[in-house]
Amino acid sequence: MNTTQDWLTRLARKQGQPATYEDFRRNDALEILAHVGSTGTWADVSNHANGFVREVAVREMCRQASAEALAVLIERLNDWVPQVRELAAAGLQHYLSPVHTQAWLSALEPLMALAAQRRVDHSQTLSTVRAMLQSAKCRDEVYADFLDRQGKAARYLFTLLLENPENPETLLRSALAHRELTVRLMAVSATAMLPAPQSLPLLLEAMSRPGGKIRVRVLHALLPLLADPKPVLHEALLDVSPAVRNLALWAAPRNDVDAHAVLAERLSQPLPTAKQHWLGVIGLTTELAGTLPEHWHARALRSAFVTVRQAAARLLRDDQLPELFAALDDPSDKVFSVVIARLDKVSWPLLIRGVKAKLDQDWHELPLARRSATFQLLPTWQQVGYLLSRLDTGHVGQTYWIGQIESWCDRQYLVVDPVTPKAERETLREKIRELTAKGLIRSGVRLLS
Repeated sequence: MNTTQDWLTRLARKQGQPATYEDFRRNDALEILAHVGSTGTWADVSNHANGFVREVAVREMCRQASAEALAVLIERLNDWVPQVRELAAAGLQHYLSPVHTQAWLSALEPLMALAAQRRVDHSQTLSTVRAMLQSAKCRDEVYADFLDRQGKAARYLFTLLLENPENPETLLRSALAHRELTVRLMAVSATAMLPAPQSLPLLLEAMSRPGGKIRVRVLHALLPLLADPKPVLHEALLDVSPAVRNLALWAAPRNDVDAHAVLAERLSQPLPTAKQHWLGVIGLTTELAGTLPEHWHARALRSAFVTVRQAAARLLRDDQLPELFAALDDPSDKVFSVVIARLDKVSWPLLIRGVKAKLDQDWHELPLARRSATFQLLPTWQQVGYLLSRLDTGHVGQTYWIGQIESWCDRQYLVVDPVTPKAERETLREKIRELTAKGLIRSGVRLLS
C-alpha cells in the first residue's frame, strides 16, 4: 500500500482552480488534512462529512494497530463511499487473528452496531469475527471479559459463548450469578434446556441468588424437574419476593403442600433476624389473610428495617388503634404514609378521639406534612370544628388559631362531608359568621351560604 503522504502528494499535483464540485471537495480536504495534527487525531476526522478526509483517515488508521483504529475501521465498513468501505475491509484483515482478541473486545460497541447496518451485506464479516472469538485460542479472554460486562455487550458475549461452550455448566453457573439481570434471565432459559441431571443443581443453586425476578423464573423451571417439589415450595412460600410466593401459592395445592401449615410451622419457631425472612413471613401472612402472633407483630413494628415496619403496619387492624396511633410516631415517612392510609379506612366514630388527642398533643411539634396528613383524617367540617375548639381555649395563641381558621377557609371550594350532622354544620357556620362579622377573618363568607 502506498503511504498516505504519497497519496496526498498526488492529489496536490492535481490542485488548481476548482473546475468541478469534486475538485472543490478535494481541495477542501487537503486544507483540512494539513491541520489534522494540530486540531485533532485521525480518529476524530474518520467520520468527517468530506469523503476525501474519511479516506485519508482510514488509510492512516490502517497503518496503526490499536483498539481505537479497529473501532474506526468497523464503523467505516458501512461508509457510503465504496472506496472507503473497501479500504476499511482491507485494513480489518490484519485484526482477524486471536492476537487481537482484546482489541475486538474493546470494539464491541461498533461491532454490535454493524449488525444493524444495511448499506451493504456485513454478514460474512460478522460471521468471521464471531467464529474467531469463539475459537479455543480466544475463549478464555472472551469469557473473562464477559464476567465484567453489563448491558448489551454482556448479552452479546453470553450468546456468543453459549453457541460453542467448552463447558456449558461452568458458563451457565457464571451467567446465573452475573451482574447483568438480562444475562441471568437468559441463563435460566438456557439452563432449563439442559438434561435434568445437569440443570437441577444449577437451578437449585440459583434459587438462593438475589433477585425475585430471577428466582420466580428459576422456580417455574424447577417445578417440572423435581421428583419431590415440597421442600422447594416450603422455602418459596416464605420467599421475600411476592412473585415467588404467588407462584408457590399456585403450585402448593397441586403438590399437596398446605400453605397455612407452612406459615403456622414458621410462626412456631424463633423470630427472624434477617430482613428477607421477616418480609417473607409477613408477606405470606398477608396473602393468606392471616394474623401475626402478638409478640411477632410487636417486634416487627419495632424492627430496625423500614420495609419490615411498613409491612407490619399494613397488617394492623381496625381494633388495633393504639398500635396504629403509636406507629404515627415512626421516624420513616414511608411507614407514616402506610399508617395514614390505614387510619383513613377506619370508621370515624372509632377514630375521632385518637386523632384529636394526637393533634392536641403534637400539633406544634409535627412537621408540616405530617400535621397536614393527620389533620386530613378529620372529616371536612370536623377540621374547622377542631380549629375553633382550639381558638376557644383562651387568648394564648389566639392569633395563630385565627390564622389557621382563615387558611382552612381559603382552601375550601366545595365542602363534601357526609359525616358531620347538619345541625353541627350550622353551628360551625354560625361561629365562622361571628368571626367574619368581627373582621377577624375574611375568607369565610362563601361558606355561609
